[in-house]
Amino acid sequence: MNYYEIPVLKLFDMENVTTSFMDSFGSYFILGAYVCFGIAVLILLFHEARIIMTANNKDRYDYVNDREIRYFWYAIIAFIAGVSLFFSAEITPIFPIDNSLKIYVSIFFLGGFVVIAYLILSNVVRILYPRFLESRLMRIRNKPRISAAGNKMRKLSEEEEAVHLEESQIAEQFSAIHSAEYDVWLDEKTGEKKVEKYMAYKHAEKCGECGFFTMKIDTEEVVKKPSEQEEGLLLEHYRCSYCKHREARQVPIAALSSNVKTSAS
Repeated sequence: MNYYEIPVLKLFDMENVTTSFMDSFGSYFILGAYVCFGIAVLILLFHEARIIMTANNKDRYDYVNDREIRYFWYAIIAFIAGVSLFFSAEITPIFPIDNSLKIYVSIFFLGGFVVIAYLILSNVVRILYPRFLESRLMRIRNKPRISAAGNKMRKLSEEEEAVHLEESQIAEQFSAIHSAEYDVWLDEKTGEKKVEKYMAYKHAEKCGECGFFTMKIDTEEVVKKPSEQEEGLLLEHYRCSYCKHREARQVPIAALSSNVKTSAS
């Protein structure tokens, strides 16, 4: 073998190794993308399975209200990682650059795709998804309850439910610190009653300024306390987490005499 052929052979071998490495590197990116997509699907399936396995509608409501955004966000993160890995592996080979630089270009594209996908999908979660979530929560909340006797229960109106609430529950509905809402379900055949408590400040409403479901109660204050004969007044301060719009809404508080459950009822 000629002395001058040795460096050439070594250089040739290095190029083959680099090319082989880059091919494997791209394959690992694709494999990682599929793994991330699979994780995203598994997270959503796990969440939905937990919902289905929760038989009690109130417990199901609380679980969805407390956990759905979190699990959905975990799935979005896994999806962002998968999309970024996939597009980085597919786009890098298009550019006619030296193999030794392709790993750095891949990492550059990977970081860029992560940032772009995060900015797009985080807005979907923060702005658009709450609308779907609130709709789902209301379906669960209004789904007819079944009594111990197997009868379909009826949800009472606000006027009807007042006499079924205790004085402490009435007071909690109009507390100055995050008021509570109560739903009363009644089995009219057996008289069985279910009282369910919901925290109003946790739910998003449509913002009149930007149109997104990102308006929530920020603070509450009792402007006028109700007496036995006169109504009170609750002032709810709303704040939009997207456009920062603020507004206040007045909520009348029924007179105590019309709400307090008496011993005769």
